[in-house]
Amino acid sequence: MRHSSAAHCGLSFHRALWSQRAVCCSVLGLCSYAPVLHAAEDARAGAAETSAERRSGFTFGVAGGLLTSSARGYPNDVDKIDVRQYEAHSGLGVNVGGALWIGGALADWLNVGVGMIGGGIQRDGLRSGGAAFNVRVETFPLFYRGGPFRDLGVLLTAGTGGYNIERGKDKLAEGAGTSAVGLGAFYEPWRLWQFSFGPQLEYNYQFSDSISAHTFVLGVRTVFYGGP
Repeated sequence: MRHSSAAHCGLSFHRALWSQRAVCCSVLGLCSYAPVLHAAEDARAGAAETSAERRSGFTFGVAGGLLTSSARGYPNDVDKIDVRQYEAHSGLGVNVGGALWIGGALADWLNVGVGMIGGGIQRDGLRSGGAAFNVRVETFPLFYRGGPFRDLGVLLTAGTGGYNIERGKDKLAEGAGTSAVGLGAFYEPWRLWQFSFGPQLEYNYQFSDSISAHTFVLGVRTVFYGGP
């Protein structure tokens, strides 16, 4: 029995180690994505730097709206993980949630930053929810087609956080140090002074050995751009 428990601990540690390595690789990949795209654009433009038309400088953004999520997991105990009798399901629920971030607009078509996403649901006496801190990359891949395409973007995130399923004061499932990856799409056609507004859909997936959670947030984003 002790040998089985030790083997289980070793397997969980191995999984967690590879999970964290995967997130580190994702974060490094996102960070390296910006200079590669920037260099590619410089080559395409011919070398001369052009002044920003839509966005540049410091950025700060918030997004919020209707949140839909579901989660399943186990207590954060190696003797209970993957044991069916300890498995907890939140079911599918709806509430409100959102994200916020700070960063910079490196070009009209590229924003980078750091931030967080969070929210939760309550259903059938269960509460489930959590948050994740992440690196965020937003691109406007069709910017140079002009018109409305200048404000149509996609986003990628990677980071780490925590997520729990609870009944009253009891934690039925706990994910401490979860990995988190996300993607989304948005459109920000409305402008007021240095602020841009528009709809956004963002998906976030948090996972560890003891829990997995899917979160969708459909709502509105507001972003401050330092320039032009």
